Amino acid sequence: MKRKDESSGANAREMRESLLQSLIDQSPAFIAVRAVDGIYLYANKAFAAALGVALEHVVGHRDEDLLPGIGIPPLLRAGRDEDDDGEIHTVLEEGELQGRPRRLLVTRFPIRAQGETFATGLIASPLDRPLGGGDDLQTSLAQAEAANAELRRALEHMERLAYTDRLTGAWNRRHLDDAVLVEMARTERHGHPVSMLLIDIDHFKSINDDYGHVVGDRVLVGLVRTLRAAVRRTDTVARWGGEEFLVLAPDTPRAEAEELARKLGARIADAPLAEGVAKPVTVSIGVAEYQSGEGFEAWLARADGALYRAKAAGRARSVADPATAFGPGAGHAVPRSLVKLVWRAAYNSGNDEIDRQHRGLFERTNRLFDAVLTGAPSGHVLGLARALVADIADHFAEEERLLASIGYPERRAHALEHLALLEKAAKLSEQAASGALVPAELFQFLAYEVISLHLLGADRHYFPYLEQPGGAAAGAG
Repeated sequence: MKRKDESSGANAREMRESLLQSLIDQSPAFIAVRAVDGIYLYANKAFAAALGVALEHVVGHRDEDLLPGIGIPPLLRAGRDEDDDGEIHTVLEEGELQGRPRRLLVTRFPIRAQGETFATGLIASPLDRPLGGGDDLQTSLAQAEAANAELRRALEHMERLAYTDRLTGAWNRRHLDDAVLVEMARTERHGHPVSMLLIDIDHFKSINDDYGHVVGDRVLVGLVRTLRAAVRRTDTVARWGGEEFLVLAPDTPRAEAEELARKLGARIADAPLAEGVAKPVTVSIGVAEYQSGEGFEAWLARADGALYRAKAAGRARSVADPATAFGPGAGHAVPRSLVKLVWRAAYNSGNDEIDRQHRGLFERTNRLFDAVLTGAPSGHVLGLARALVADIADHFAEEERLLASIGYPERRAHALEHLALLEKAAKLSEQAASGALVPAELFQFLAYEVISLHLLGADRHYFPYLEQPGGAAAGAG
């Protein structure tokens, strides 16, 4: 049981963290945190509004996912190459946001845990009032810089607590959830392999029993330090729970993940993880490569099953689940398996016309699928693809009129996404017609990026607005 002073201290910390969160969330400054692998870990309402996207679209995504084909405005770019020196940079910048000229005091800074930089923070405070010279300018800049410094300290503290394990400094499950979703999407979209290594310290209870929990904690810290030194910067080392850790390895098929597991096992056995522990510390590792469409729980279950087999075989070893989409010599460019689309009741928006159009696009996409699968002549496949692109363009135009009629606040960003998708579809169609692209690749773009990601992903964000008074009855024409 906690003593009264310990409980009081914990409550005070929780209250302080809540106040910090509120300060950052409600600030008029544009604030964001981007991990070194490009994934956004945090954004406040002002940052999302400045981009013209919904707040929930930012976290867990990369720059190229937020505004496809357009890019993040230079004013709001975190982690620029010229600032990648581990220092704090505060500069006065001018540019455009959503077509409006803005003047901002921009602070970019590293966020560290356990001595390692894991993210870059961005704080951009508006200076939109007319500024003269001399004292007025200096006073305004001084006030903005002081505000940025206060927000920076709060943000650094908040992010370290929110995304890292307090004991080891490893990523926690919250960050892992974001990273897993992004890597699964990359596999589905581009065919990049990603593997998971589930790591368990052998006989950890006996370490605690023989040397005490303080030494046991040092072993955990030493393990994370050893893992981080042995993996790539793009790999994610997370504490899964207790003495279990998880390494997420992008662009790594099963065979390479097996080799990585063997290297990590040997490195850990040779490392002095904690002073005073006489015997080598060993680990058991379960390896599993993500399989298209299976979901995180199924993927984790396969890694856990492999870990169980490693323990049953005597521990101090790694075992891999046999499933892989990347056989010997296949490389990293194996395309995702073609799949036929199945309409489900859960896809209904509540607007009869939108649902009719969506179902029609499903049917036409499946006709293209059948043509690709049966090896129909390329001219026939391209004709079906062009017809599908034309239908998609018509649907996008109808949808944009609907979103305007119901006052959907993100309609501009939604329309820009439509434009980017149509431009890419036109480019891929030209490449396929010239023979520079196989028709199956064009199908994958239309079926996955347009239908699966956009129609079944981005479109869902406006569904609640259809339920508002007048929304459900609004037509698409």
